[in-house]
Amino acid sequence: MDLPQLLIERGGVDSRRVEAALRRSLDDGSAFVQEVVRSGLLPEDTVAELAARALGTLLVAVEHGELDEEAVRLVPRRLAIRHVAVPVSRDESGERLRVAFADPFDAEAKEAFRRATGLEVEPLVSTVSSVLRAVERAYRGDTKVMQRTQGGARTDLLAETTQRVDRQIVDALATAPVHRVEDEANAEQRVEALLLALIDAGVISRADYVEALRRLLGHRGGTG
Repeated sequence: MDLPQLLIERGGVDSRRVEAALRRSLDDGSAFVQEVVRSGLLPEDTVAELAARALGTLLVAVEHGELDEEAVRLVPRRLAIRHVAVPVSRDESGERLRVAFADPFDAEAKEAFRRATGLEVEPLVSTVSSVLRAVERAYRGDTKVMQRTQGGARTDLLAETTQRVDRQIVDALATAPVHRVEDEANAEQRVEALLLALIDAGVISRADYVEALRRLLGHRGGTG
């Protein structure tokens, strides 16, 4: 079963309206569940309740819940927004990632999360607005992600960035504008390009970028 079928068979929505919403979501590249709510086919609470019952899983108010910081770091912000889904936590085994989806039937979304994290995905269900508020809260310039304290000393932002060359950073660099990473770029330009790409991927905040840039310029001034 998928969400369009669920809306028709269990939500009582006319199939023509569902098909029209599906076409609109494909045309503008948005998630189908967002178009369902935006176009008023059903209230978002009803959509979420139908999905949770169909899957026999939990319906969670994820915007109020506690999100595991390590789980959030595994997934770029843009991926969470694109698929209207947010990481919640790993399961007890550490091999599965619990993710709250507005559309838990979205196979493309689940596969994207699986590829990004290397973990099997356990879907939970929440509403569109609940997930998007949780994403905003989880990725809103949390400097603890990139500036942890170890033994009382503040971890260096650039050193930490280098240590975390994971799927998020590789993905960010792959989509960075070419002019930022041309072969003739000097080391400082490359650092700036990396930081900008990390902001685009939601790995660091703009405040982190400004601080790192100031330190970079300060270092240049001190050695010039």
